Amino acid sequence: MRFAPAVAALFGGLALTAAAAGPAERNVVLVTLDGVRIQELFTGMDPVIANATEAESGIYDASVTRARYWRETAEERREALMPFFWKTLVPAGMVLGNPALGSPVTVRNTQWFSYPGYSEILTGEPQAEVQSNDFVRYPHETVLDYAQRKLGLKATEVAQIGSWDGFKYAASQKDGTFFMSGAYDPVPAELSTPEMDELVALRPEVLQLWEESSNDTLTFRLALSYLKRHQPRVLWLGFGQSDDWAHARRYDRLLDYLQLVDRHLSQLWATLQSMDRYRGRTTLIITTDHGRGRTPQDWAEHDAGIEGSQDIWIAIIGPDTPGLGEIAGQPGIRQSDVAATMLQYLGLDYRDFNADGGPPIPGSLKSDR
Repeated sequence: MRFAPAVAALFGGLALTAAAAGPAERNVVLVTLDGVRIQELFTGMDPVIANATEAESGIYDASVTRARYWRETAEERREALMPFFWKTLVPAGMVLGNPALGSPVTVRNTQWFSYPGYSEILTGEPQAEVQSNDFVRYPHETVLDYAQRKLGLKATEVAQIGSWDGFKYAASQKDGTFFMSGAYDPVPAELSTPEMDELVALRPEVLQLWEESSNDTLTFRLALSYLKRHQPRVLWLGFGQSDDWAHARRYDRLLDYLQLVDRHLSQLWATLQSMDRYRGRTTLIITTDHGRGRTPQDWAEHDAGIEGSQDIWIAIIGPDTPGLGEIAGQPGIRQSDVAATMLQYLGLDYRDFNADGGPPIPGSLKSDR
């Protein structure tokens, strides 16, 4: 990617170690998992898909997949699929989105696919003109733009790193205001390290289902390397292969992927807790851009005509988040509430960011309770 001249100047004199954080400073890491359904998150291997035909599920070897992920109860299945998420993150934090417990989370946009979802997450409300996944920047200030402006952060202190090129367009209304990395972008020489260069070089060598996306594990490794080197205060890490495997109608590979990404989340959290900059002052928010269909026929797809595509979930863990676990009896939470929730952890007023946007999730801040 290319940086604007003023931003390049900021990088030019940059020492390659981040400044020490002040005692009151807070950090936020947003992780998005593209198109991960509430069914897998809250119940693990979905019996509806598990019992579908091979043509409907795409499961190559049912005996192998069942041995890995099938358990008798939903609680056992979800822990087998995502053990870090359910055994560590949720008990110490909170997760919303289970309609069976009266806490559904839904999107407000009417499109029910990726770019409109990410735009809603990052701007705090649906944007009517965002009606495609085209790689276009829109004139809406995002939560990343706002945090950089209000906190006076350097270009390295806000970062977007993702496996799909669409992420870098959704991240900001302008190119080059902070570090943005799409599917195959090089890291500028003044920011890079040999490890980052090697990871960037590997990306096009790992064959993907779709050319516009790169491998999520390489993206994760790149994000970890950037995190350790530049220690941003606000980071958006965007994963995409969950959506890829679902569109390919390979339910077995989707489950394998979710177990893999759970290990990535575990390592990310452990890394944050190992660093003085982040330990005890960093909130991790994990969510998705859209759901998918609910039946054996349409589980692999999503759009405004497929019921279930509007159903999403939000998980949070951090020093300012109460350990409430799986939330029950809290309806009305929307995708548009994510931006304001991020801002509250940074000590910023969401109403100054977007007076028409969604509010912070009730009860997500310890002082709320």
